[in-house]
Amino acid sequence: WDLWLWRMPGVQRLTRRPDLRGFWRVTLTPHPDSVIPDGGNRGPIEAFLEVRQSYWSIHLRLYSKESASKSTAASWLPTFENDVDGLTFTYLNTPKISESHRSPRSAGACSLEAVSLKPEEIEGGYFTDRFTKGDMSLVFVDRSSGHASFAAAKKYAEAVLERRPN
Repeated sequence: WDLWLWRMPGVQRLTRRPDLRGFWRVTLTPHPDSVIPDGGNRGPIEAFLEVRQSYWSIHLRLYSKESASKSTAASWLPTFENDVDGLTFTYLNTPKISESHRSPRSAGACSLEAVSLKPEEIEGGYFTDRFTKGDMSLVFVDRSSGHASFAAAKKYAEAVLERRPN
């Protein structure tokens, strides 16, 4: 059940849980009211998200050119606009050492709203304890994971998405 039965089409409709496993290209758009220090990236910010998911657990790793975030807790919440549950999760963000002088380690929360059980695109929002907030747009790349760096992930995603028909 935990690893694959819940993903069967009929069962998945009953559970309302979307299959988010895999590799996603992410665009973060900070809100103008966000408290971003001088020299900080005001966006849009390119990032990548890797999702490892079973029925009972989900682990998310988001990384950009400047930092990486790992989920710490997650919850599926029913949405009434469609037949798919939304995902809300908390995370810890750790900047690269080169960015730590202006960007301390932080915690935040994110909400993702899929509109189908096997989404190709997802919208969401985030906020942090550094008084930043914004919108997120995700585009599904494939089921891969384990990309070593932002540069490697970007190169891989560009190659995969370039081959995809429009």
